[in-house]
Amino acid sequence: MIFKRFLSVTFLIFLFSSIIVAQEEILVLNPSSAIDTTTFINVQILADIAANGGVIPANRVYELQRDAIHMHNSQITVNSGQTIRLRGQSGSGKKPIVYLYDAGTGTGRPPGNMFVLNGGDLHFKDICIAGYFEPIEDNVDGVQGGLINTTGAGSNITVDGVIFSNINGQHIRTGFDVGKVDIRNTIFANMGALTTSNLGAGKGIDFREAEIDTFILMNNTFVNYQDRAIRHYNFSNPHPDTGGTRIMHYALIEHNTFINGMGYHGLLSLGNVGEQITIKNNLFVDGFALGEDSSDAVRKAEWANTGEFYPTGGNRITWIFTAQNQVTNWDISNNYFAISDSGQSFLNDYGFGPASPLSWHINSRIGADSVTAFTQIPLTLNNTPRLMTNMMRWYETPEAQGGAGKTKNTGNFIREEHDYDRRVIQYYRDTLNGSYPTSSVAYTGGSDGKPVGDLNWFPTFLDVNDNYVMPTTFTLEQNYPNPFNPSTKIVFYLDKSGITNLNVYNVLGQKVATLVAGDLNVGLHEINFDASNLSSGIYFYKLESGVNSTVKKMMLVK
Repeated sequence: MIFKRFLSVTFLIFLFSSIIVAQEEILVLNPSSAIDTTTFINVQILADIAANGGVIPANRVYELQRDAIHMHNSQITVNSGQTIRLRGQSGSGKKPIVYLYDAGTGTGRPPGNMFVLNGGDLHFKDICIAGYFEPIEDNVDGVQGGLINTTGAGSNITVDGVIFSNINGQHIRTGFDVGKVDIRNTIFANMGALTTSNLGAGKGIDFREAEIDTFILMNNTFVNYQDRAIRHYNFSNPHPDTGGTRIMHYALIEHNTFINGMGYHGLLSLGNVGEQITIKNNLFVDGFALGEDSSDAVRKAEWANTGEFYPTGGNRITWIFTAQNQVTNWDISNNYFAISDSGQSFLNDYGFGPASPLSWHINSRIGADSVTAFTQIPLTLNNTPRLMTNMMRWYETPEAQGGAGKTKNTGNFIREEHDYDRRVIQYYRDTLNGSYPTSSVAYTGGSDGKPVGDLNWFPTFLDVNDNYVMPTTFTLEQNYPNPFNPSTKIVFYLDKSGITNLNVYNVLGQKVATLVAGDLNVGLHEINFDASNLSSGIYFYKLESGVNSTVKKMMLVK
């Protein structure tokens, strides 16, 4: 008995030796002054990095004070193995605002990006970021490409409770393969600026031709986008190692609101997709306002990966489209859309239809469910910018008459006359309201019985699952339920693919169950454990993958 107790204690020490509780190291950044560059975010962060041997401290969190104004005027590179964490402080007060400021190049323009991930990870929470110094209105004429970009593979991006506004390209771009991109409770606003770019730009998230293991988009609002809300256009860029296409393996696009978008080259352009794509409980209000013009050769070019054509020639225009495959499991349901009076007037004047929400291929994959995947309803949101019909009509007007003539040419563009209803970031933080009457069918239209669209406009419906932030590192979560009888769920996240083992042990250190033994991909995994053949008591479940291992305790009560 003494020997068994010794073994048990030794085993438990071995199990728990790999558990390290990381304590956050918080550095509160000073608010900024335009006349004192030493107060800029980038200067303060780079000083901290320099003081720590040229790397971001492992547990560093950079905090911004509530109600504060900050400026940032040069990009910071986050290398592999490092994580940049930037968040607003908890407590009362409004989310802090960050302006990208004159980069000091003599051009009067801000930097092209705020952070560039060279294989490193990024966590943003509860902050507001504008792509130029908005207090000077004319600064929009120098706005640059984006806020977050990648220059190397392997990054993970987590964003929660952020407001992005005012770029000419895209707020987030991943030109290299990424593991997980998890974005929740965030507003993407003012995407595109014809003063420094063209109509092919103006996106929320641009994955380019990158591989994405896991993409989660939940409870977000996209408002004022010239081009696509999401772009993953993977047509002719093979993976350098496998030679295969770069794929978005898993995507969950749920409870998002899309407002005032031209949809120049689409709405959700998902490229090559893999195992599972879920699109449900979303709301679109003038989400694809430019409609379907089968004669527009410039627009149609970006649907070349669908293999679907008009009888008269040219690629078929739809809101949501992918390259064709027979592998993806599609879950598309309970999405609603509305077209405003001004949006319908535009379509009527030019003889355009609103276009089909789904490509023929996706329709065929979901079968009979395609009939109810999208429902049109009359709906007006409580406080949103005006639809960008000035810009849309300018685009359709012949060049000889002062328009773009259905081209990407911007020579005739006059910002004061043709730009969309561009609001400052305080509007999106304090005034934007994407809610709608509770009498609308959309209010109980979700597959979960909740309102469709971003639930932040109906906060009483938000729950733990809606706000759950996925891990970005090797993580083993507490089983649920716990205690349990006789089954429970175990969730874990792998930051690298590899041979993985998940085993269950009793208090004597004896293995009683093997739940996983094999090669798993990076990403989130969920295992159901049935303990019907075990007796009540304490058990331990241990996860091992590569050099990582961790263990947790659970209780079986029968």
